Amino acid sequence: MTTRPPYVGSIVRNVFVLSVGFGLGMSCAMTGGSVPDLVDQSVEEARTENASTVSAATWKDGPWPFTVDRGELVCIGPLDDPGVFIVTDAGDMFALNPAAILMADRVGAEADLDPIWRWRDPELMNAKVNVSPMILYALKRC
Repeated sequence: MTTRPPYVGSIVRNVFVLSVGFGLGMSCAMTGGSVPDLVDQSVEEARTENASTVSAATWKDGPWPFTVDRGELVCIGPLDDPGVFIVTDAGDMFALNPAAILMADRVGAEADLDPIWRWRDPELMNAKVNVSPMILYALKRC
């Protein structure tokens, strides 16, 4: 079995985000809009309207993907492509999907999920728990 260097997962995620961001940027350029225009509500409004609390104790859709025990899922932006964020009990907000990563700076969130993203196996430094089920769960509630 060969192991990849620990940075390979980050490279793959960054390439994906870059390609999605490029596509979104091109779409905005062709329609005359801009990425900041896509954020049509404040973080406070989103937290009160679109929030859903999740926790490791109650999560049933696979392994819990975070190093924090609970958080609040928040959707910000247009209904057809909202940014999905998780807000920890400490008040830190992290982007979970490409739309959220693109607007992270504007809404005061961290674009990098690594500080709270759980490793599947600490000895395999390139295998993190899949966060996609959490994103899908949040999108159903946006």
